[in-house]
Amino acid sequence: MNTAQTKYKNGLNQAFLSELLENLLELKEKLNYGIDPQIKNVSLLNMKQYLNLRKYDYSLLQDNLTRVGLSSFGRSQAHIEASVIVALRMLSLALDRELELGDAYMSYEDSHAIMDKNATLFSNSDDKTKIMITVDSNYEEDKDYFSNLSREGVHLFRINTAHDNPKAWKDMAKSIKNAQSEDKELKVYVDLAGPKIRTSLREADRDKKIKVFYNEYVLIQSSLSQAFHDKKNRYSAIIGCTLEKLGSITSVGDHVFIDDGKIQMVIEEIEGEDIVCRVLTNSKKGSKIKDEKGINLPNSDISLAAISEHDKEILPFICEYADIIGISFVQGADDVRMLIEELERLGKKDKIGIVAKIETKKGVQNLPSILEALIEYERAAIMIARGDLAIEIGFENLAYIQEEILDLCTAAHIPVILATQVLESKMKTNLPSRAEISDVSFAHKAECVMLNKGEYALETIKILRTILLQMDMVFRKNKLLYNHSFEWK
Repeated sequence: MNTAQTKYKNGLNQAFLSELLENLLELKEKLNYGIDPQIKNVSLLNMKQYLNLRKYDYSLLQDNLTRVGLSSFGRSQAHIEASVIVALRMLSLALDRELELGDAYMSYEDSHAIMDKNATLFSNSDDKTKIMITVDSNYEEDKDYFSNLSREGVHLFRINTAHDNPKAWKDMAKSIKNAQSEDKELKVYVDLAGPKIRTSLREADRDKKIKVFYNEYVLIQSSLSQAFHDKKNRYSAIIGCTLEKLGSITSVGDHVFIDDGKIQMVIEEIEGEDIVCRVLTNSKKGSKIKDEKGINLPNSDISLAAISEHDKEILPFICEYADIIGISFVQGADDVRMLIEELERLGKKDKIGIVAKIETKKGVQNLPSILEALIEYERAAIMIARGDLAIEIGFENLAYIQEEILDLCTAAHIPVILATQVLESKMKTNLPSRAEISDVSFAHKAECVMLNKGEYALETIKILRTILLQMDMVFRKNKLLYNHSFEWK
């Protein structure tokens, strides 16, 4: 008997099957550890069971299940208890043992029905993965802008309130709705700008090219500083920051990133509420600092409400036409509930969908409670905003973290938008990179993919749709291994 035959025979050994059954019974018991028995919402219950599952390493058990031809639960995030019960019943039949397992609180079919219903937040289209694109401010130059994009496959259009003004946003929304047809509804997604931390240059410096070089020192002043520092004997540049009490929330050794990570610095000294940083970006041409560019402080514990006062001021106007509202820089469940309260005050609760954008380290850490708040609201989704998120958690961790976020959202039956730099080279130059194509092959796991604006939008949407359709054909071949998760213990 060869080695393969021996392994196969051992796989069907009664003792092996009995041990497998006992391991599965132990897993089933652990699924409900610490969960309030009063929970009635099946999505919330399933998410909590999935989190319990991820406290342990079940990869060996998964392999053993595969050896005997049973499901390894690699794609069972949405209905974990139902899958475990099915495997237990199959093993009990093979061993001729009677088990009182009862029925799962939610079946495979029920879980997918919930997910399909929740995904209609983006569109009623039969397309598995919906496409959203950011509206170009110059859209009026092409009278068929929205209808052409819709014809190629766009389901939603994103309006970014960090740019333009309320009248421009309203005109965009009106044009979007005018372009929809009886066969295809187009939805308006509006992003609130939120409390983004930005550079603030002196008026005299805004038209200049402020460049910094490797190992030079930059003084970053808090918005609380009375006036710009004028001591130039030590600093190659002096810039402002829109964040108050900058020195109080940072420490020497913390990293600072400017302009989507293009400029990396480290804090060398703290002067009151200002910080002195040394440039780590090594570029022969130097790194240009511009006005109103984002600043990331991934090592700092920054407590800023996701809904700014400006957001609250423009919200009544946005509610006139928005189908979905996105909350930027969500760090906890309170940020979600704050928007829900504002919508309730405006009489729009449950009428407008909400999307929580995960783009900070704290947002990832608090994702379970954020999802719980979204489950309560029902018409809700998550956006993986990979631009700021990559800087916050480290670029080397992005691939792992975005996979973890997708799986947890599936367990919560909450749909996901994957955003930032999707086919960016294709959008700008009409020539995609090989890495971008691989990235899109991952993006099909989300319910929606977001494209930024670009000159070659129509061509990009065509290639995106082709890739998504191809990946749908092989999607169910993958197996996820349930090692213990270090994010949500």
